[in-house]
Amino acid sequence: MTLARQIADRIDSLTPAQQDLARYILDHNEQVAFMTARQLADAAGQSDAAVVRFARAVGYTGYPELRTALRGGLLERAGAVGMRKAAPSTAGALTTEIFETDSELIAETERLNTEETGRAIADLLIGARRVWVTGHGTSYPLAAYVAMHLNQVLGKAQLFNVEHGDLADRLRDVRKGDVFVGIGYVRYLPYTIDILKLAREAGATVVAITDQPTSPLARLAAHTLYAARGMNAFAWWSQAGTLSLANWITALVMARDAERVTRQLRQSDTAWKQLGHWQADGNSDRTPSLEQNLKAGMQGRRKAKAQKS
Repeated sequence: MTLARQIADRIDSLTPAQQDLARYILDHNEQVAFMTARQLADAAGQSDAAVVRFARAVGYTGYPELRTALRGGLLERAGAVGMRKAAPSTAGALTTEIFETDSELIAETERLNTEETGRAIADLLIGARRVWVTGHGTSYPLAAYVAMHLNQVLGKAQLFNVEHGDLADRLRDVRKGDVFVGIGYVRYLPYTIDILKLAREAGATVVAITDQPTSPLARLAAHTLYAARGMNAFAWWSQAGTLSLANWITALVMARDAERVTRQLRQSDTAWKQLGHWQADGNSDRTPSLEQNLKAGMQGRRKAKAQKS
């Protein structure tokens, strides 16, 4: 289990000072991996004893074991791309690094999240009166992506952002029984945090997609999904982990509520036909519909499951 996962599982039991220390470690993990307990204490403004108590509070026998876990996590995340100190020397090397790094981020994102959490969130979304999704800055297109796909399969998801200009009026519609998904990473934008606070006060269940257990979004959320972030200059802006989470949750919703999702997609297919979409250049009546794609995917999963059993 990764250090981030260890912290996430125990975040509510940590003292405010320990949460501050957790935040420092996660924000400076590459440096902390090679610090002594005293160096970490000095850097974080805490005592040596506080560092040792923190390590034990998050499930380690002491600071050396925590540091070993942190180093192992860094090496595992670096994976095939390695912890490069220099930029790739050629365009081909850059291309390879980007794709390899994204693959590593997706794998790390999978390790950071549990199947149990994914299922719980999918069931919340299925049972919600309405689903709202918010994200600002570089998280805005991710929020739009999540909202679009959840609305496609559920028919009740909307993007909720400051840019729409009717923030107060839309907050008026948020209530108990709703699910409010917030997306945000380090340099967390106050818009997203404030909207999630108000949504929770209105009775909505908050789900966060963020980068670490000490994130202000995670502290507001009933459930949190963690996206791995890049470790080098060419990956810090990568959204591969977040997009994978969005695809995973959408797929879980489809698998766990297939009958309703089938109806939703059938209605969308009908609307596309009425709009003349399938008669446009490049399209064909032979192109599988949304409903047909869903059924093919479900049949493929059942076949694979049967072969394993």
